[in-house]
Amino acid sequence: MTTPVTYRVIHETCYTYSDTVTSSRQLAHLRPRGTPWQKVRAHVLRIDPEPSEQVDDSDYFGNGITRFAVDTPHDELTVRAESIVEVHGHAPDAAAGPEWESALATPGVWSPAETLEVVEFSLASPMIPLLAETANYARESFPPGRGLVAAVLDLTHRIHADFTYDPKATTVTTQVREVLALRRGVCQDFAHLMISCLRSLGLAARYVSGYILNRAPPGKKKLLGADASHAWVQVYCPGLDWIAFDPTNGKVADLEFVTLGWGREFSDVTPLRGVVLGSAAQELAVAVTVQKVARNALLKT
Repeated sequence: MTTPVTYRVIHETCYTYSDTVTSSRQLAHLRPRGTPWQKVRAHVLRIDPEPSEQVDDSDYFGNGITRFAVDTPHDELTVRAESIVEVHGHAPDAAAGPEWESALATPGVWSPAETLEVVEFSLASPMIPLLAETANYARESFPPGRGLVAAVLDLTHRIHADFTYDPKATTVTTQVREVLALRRGVCQDFAHLMISCLRSLGLAARYVSGYILNRAPPGKKKLLGADASHAWVQVYCPGLDWIAFDPTNGKVADLEFVTLGWGREFSDVTPLRGVVLGSAAQELAVAVTVQKVARNALLKT
């Protein structure tokens, strides 16, 4: 049995405006999600200027959200989230679980034995279409009778080997077809691609937003996607529930990963989005720190 790990996560976002804006309305996905493998020990969100209104809530997928309004004229908005999170090991054995065919969804059919939570993640979404091209790419990893965990792990390894991490190659609106053609992108792109591969085969898969520990063991490379929000994939496996894989780093997502939330795609769990009243241009700066701390660590904020 693996020993749980406790992390301090600090996520700071700063918008700088070229001129004063009179008000701002924002939606934040910055509170880590409590799960069977993850306990949120503490969390605080600091907003400057101070909001005139701030409400904590949950979205459709059960993720924690904060809606806030800033009505003080400002030329800079800073949002700083700090969390203490305990993560337990939850990675399945590669030989565990049933054959992958047992997890297939039947298009247009909802069996009473299936839950909506599973069925809805087998469907296309605006940024993740069902494509013949991604199904064809995935099939090499899914020969008849192969175990689901082993098949998805093989697909994870192949995306990591075949695609290059390149922050300049894509934007937040780059489509899956383009990523497949470019063979380049970032964690969001690789998660969208992998989900399209899995859903196009008839499997249920969802997009996970969170963080990954930024450390490099002696002689090893630093994990890609660290020092920023990270994205990976969960796949539904009968008998094992949802299991997580990181195509950006070619591995099962386990103790090094802190989960913020999940949805169909990136747009469901963007860390911060909103609107401002004013005609100013804006610059965005984001800083993320993930550190291992003692189990009884306290917030710094």
